[in-house]
Amino acid sequence: MVCIVRRLKSNKLSFHLMRRKDVPMPAVAESDHDTASPQASLTQSLDRAIGLLEEVVNHAASGAALGALAEQARLSKPTAHRLLNGLRKLGLVDYDEKTRLFFPGLKLYRMGLASAARFDLVQLAQPGMALLAEETGDTVYLSLRAGDSALCVARQTGSFPIRTLTLEVGDYRPLGLGAGSLALLAALPDDEVEQVIARNREKLAPHANFDPANLRAMVRQTREQGHSLNDGKMLPEMAAIGVTVRDVAGRPAAALSIATITSRMRPERRASVVALLMREARALEQALGVAPAPEARP
Repeated sequence: MVCIVRRLKSNKLSFHLMRRKDVPMPAVAESDHDTASPQASLTQSLDRAIGLLEEVVNHAASGAALGALAEQARLSKPTAHRLLNGLRKLGLVDYDEKTRLFFPGLKLYRMGLASAARFDLVQLAQPGMALLAEETGDTVYLSLRAGDSALCVARQTGSFPIRTLTLEVGDYRPLGLGAGSLALLAALPDDEVEQVIARNREKLAPHANFDPANLRAMVRQTREQGHSLNDGKMLPEMAAIGVTVRDVAGRPAAALSIATITSRMRPERRASVVALLMREARALEQALGVAPAPEARP
């Protein structure tokens, strides 16, 4: 069996729930090495805090020390300490005085429970994904929007011996990068598309085929075709097609996509793959309670 495996980023989340009374954090003196500027924008501060919180979550099972978190988040110790103190006051981070380690807080657990309804979609999608993988022999993905990114939440491999395993469950990609991610981006209003492209400019910079002008053209093409197409734009040997799944409000709830080697996604086969994807996307929408679109009258 041959596998094409190229991953961009993996974030797998777990939670460590601590049942301790609030305990003080060790004081850390400010130093001249602190890279945080008093003039730093609110957006920069928020980006730093979220990045630090992600590092805490990445070490949820074992906990993480201040020094390690600061290094991994590329922050000075004083800056990391200040941000962690703020996150702790908000209940997003817990601190164990005995081990001097940080863990995700109870509020994160509650927030996770509140958002869990979205992930019921994964269970609803599994039978259809398995059927698509069986019918096409290719790899099927389910992606959800996570801010300005697409999060892979499920994957089903088919029987074709050459597999395009470019995404694993838990991987993030900037919106627009990849078929499922592009389908999600194209389903957004124009102004939101522009905002996402602007915010993701730096993340997309290493991908020459995904500059702002090309992305806008891909969005237009996706809307005209009714599906996204990534025909060797990320990897020359890989092609993929994606379609959106709407929620009851008409917003993109998820994207289903099928990836394979480019020789298996020629135009003559592409139409049948799109039809299969559309069938399962509409079935999934129906399971979510979305009213079927009215049929066009002759």
